[in-house]
Amino acid sequence: MLDSLLARVRARVARARQEGLGPTAADIGGRILLLVSGLLLSPAALLLHAAGFRRLTFITSRIGHLAAEPDSFLKACALGELPPRRWFFTAPPGGVANEHLLSYWSPRIPAVRDTFACKAIAALSSLGLMRYGTGRYVLWLDRSQDVYRLNARWAGRPPLLSLTPEDKNWGEEMLAALGVPPGAWIACVHAREAGFFPADQATHAHRNASPEMLLPAVREIVKRGGWCVRMGDPTMRVLAPEPGMIDYAHHPLRSARLDVVLCARARFFVGNSSGIALVGSVFGRPSMLANMVPVSALSVLPQDLSIPKLYWSKREARLLRFNEIFGTPAASYRFAGQYERAGIELRENTADEIREAVIELLDQLEGHASQGDDGRSLQARFSALLRPGDYGYGAASCVAASFLRRHRELLA
Repeated sequence: MLDSLLARVRARVARARQEGLGPTAADIGGRILLLVSGLLLSPAALLLHAAGFRRLTFITSRIGHLAAEPDSFLKACALGELPPRRWFFTAPPGGVANEHLLSYWSPRIPAVRDTFACKAIAALSSLGLMRYGTGRYVLWLDRSQDVYRLNARWAGRPPLLSLTPEDKNWGEEMLAALGVPPGAWIACVHAREAGFFPADQATHAHRNASPEMLLPAVREIVKRGGWCVRMGDPTMRVLAPEPGMIDYAHHPLRSARLDVVLCARARFFVGNSSGIALVGSVFGRPSMLANMVPVSALSVLPQDLSIPKLYWSKREARLLRFNEIFGTPAASYRFAGQYERAGIELRENTADEIREAVIELLDQLEGHASQGDDGRSLQARFSALLRPGDYGYGAASCVAASFLRRHRELLA
């Protein structure tokens, strides 16, 4: 825990250096003002807390959190894990990653949208009263994330979200406008890059991946009758044209609404450790996530597949075996600096590894996939290495058998 806290402090210092003195001083001043306001408002906060009001601390400014945290909370409620409360969350204007996704949650959980009211509630709950920390779902440090346990318990039930009839009809029109033939199925593909949140690079650069490595998988999907929609934003690298692939990241039709509709409409999502894939997950869309990091992070739905980045020891000039990683803090490192200080270089998945894992998911969806005894044995050996406290402990999803076969020596 201490190592993770120090890593977070170092990352914050690095970000402060990048942003400059002004924004950093403003941030510190704002936090102090919030705490002082919280002390002054503590009698009111105590009364509201006793009356059952609880602010859910959803991070609405990030798409992955906006997807996974409300979904996990509602599943926990439906599974009887949370008592009745006057639950609500704040979503100030300008602080929401995707307003259209928010429109799917706000009918189910009251959302406070007024700017002044959001600030007042932040002050009221700044000392811990009338709040429920939803970081437990995907953001806990040195703890297993509840999103895995809840989705394992939810297995066999329908997803909480489905597209509205209006979004379905509009989505068909937009697919035609993008150039997708009528009746064709699509897969969303995405690789996290540095441009969308430049200030995050000091902390999360280790999560980035090369979009070019997706292209052999794209060709496999097209060969199997699908169309690929490359998700993202205009800060991403422009890819060379590919038959059957739409570079939606640079398309003039990009919109918050279409982001949601594409993820919910896709047959599956090919991504990595970036939050956009979780939009598909909350609509029940399976995924194959490559370049997952830390190694204990898996995809969240039981039907999903994932493959992790490999750990290269600079000191020993070799790949670390999985049993040398699990059981150590490195299995759940969350910050780029932690890997650097440990002398670990993260190795991206190859194009062939990603293509093979996508083929495995395609076969699974078409009903003729089989891991075989060898694949099941390798999966059991990998799963047995995860321990309570590891990021993805309790996940019901699998690592692709093709990947484990390629790297069976790392399971020795």
